[in-house]
Amino acid sequence: MAHVIPVDIFEQRGQKWSFYHSNLDAYLSRTSQESGPKSTCFVFAESELLKNNDPRSAPLHSKLQKFYGMPAEIWSNVHWEANGYFGCRDGDLDRHDTWFRFLVKQLIKGGDPTRQFPMDYDYKWYKMGFFSTWSQSGHKSILCLDCPQDLIISVRLSLDNCSNDHFLVDPYSFHQIIIRGIVNIYDNSIWTIRDVVRDVEKAGYRKDLSTGTVASNTTQSLQNRPNNRKPEPNFDHLHEAGRHVIHSTETLIVATQESERIMVRQRERMDRLTNAAEEEKRCMIQIGDNLRFYHGMIYAFKARSESMQARHQSEIGLAFNTVAQYHSRVAVEDAAAMKVIAALTVAFLPATFVSAVFSMSFFNNQGGDDGWSISDKFWIYWAFAIPLTIATVILLILGSKILRYL
Repeated sequence: MAHVIPVDIFEQRGQKWSFYHSNLDAYLSRTSQESGPKSTCFVFAESELLKNNDPRSAPLHSKLQKFYGMPAEIWSNVHWEANGYFGCRDGDLDRHDTWFRFLVKQLIKGGDPTRQFPMDYDYKWYKMGFFSTWSQSGHKSILCLDCPQDLIISVRLSLDNCSNDHFLVDPYSFHQIIIRGIVNIYDNSIWTIRDVVRDVEKAGYRKDLSTGTVASNTTQSLQNRPNNRKPEPNFDHLHEAGRHVIHSTETLIVATQESERIMVRQRERMDRLTNAAEEEKRCMIQIGDNLRFYHGMIYAFKARSESMQARHQSEIGLAFNTVAQYHSRVAVEDAAAMKVIAALTVAFLPATFVSAVFSMSFFNNQGGDDGWSISDKFWIYWAFAIPLTIATVILLILGSKILRYL
């Protein structure tokens, strides 16, 4: 049994756009059989029942390939899991088919107060696929798969304000509407990821050495945080946030290249239409200008994402260096304590050595009385111990200075 795939359709007949629900198979059958003036349609559907070459979808695949002109291998996992592409088929100037794909990673702020950032952020992937067909004397339609509701709303608002003449002269009139909505999705995505990066820059967990409690300095940068606290950065969280930034940069790099290819292809097709009327050329020039504008926006998002990636990597490096500096300070304090112990050892070692060498017994309580008696040779101990102690301390001080210059 063939799959039934629900669709939402924006359809233009005359100068008005209408919205209605149907299913994909019924839409393809009705549109293929209709006679007279052809409508312009935006068709929104989910791809779950179309991908992975499911045998039950084979009849629908065949209809889609015939209607939209996409390649047969488009349903394979290789194409379905790609992070973006653009392709087209232009057999003649009357018909032009395209297929393209955009990916966006959207972070969603979680509501669990027990989880620290960025683990309190959930995320979803928008893996949007588009297939358009345009014929000057025939069908004008674009199939939009797996689009978020924000994009559908953006398309609807754009259709209320755009010139309907664009769809009559240029197949890339679809693309300017779609990319305009995708720009808005990228804008929302990039700002939520920016919030995560900013939280990383503001967080900086340190343990107070006097109380043993962990405090978060959320209002100052890591560079200005007090040094009397033990740094305890959560590197798992840092790398989790970094993963989101890297994915954002990856998708925007591909989106920038993809929008550029769409822009170039639209220009190439316009240059081939040497006999087009002046009004049609003005429409195509305007569409090209719109595509260039949106390409510039996506490029700006890419630059911002790359900047955020560099900032976040700097924070990770700063966290490592802060921990290393703290351990260095602790090591210096330990070394100072060891110096005190060494100095005390040096002070008592010569006298102990003299006493051991001479085996001197300078005290005697065997005289029969109640007191201790001191040997009249006790001065010999001091005569050796004091100069030897002084000489040892001097040699230790001079030796450390000499070693610094070697």
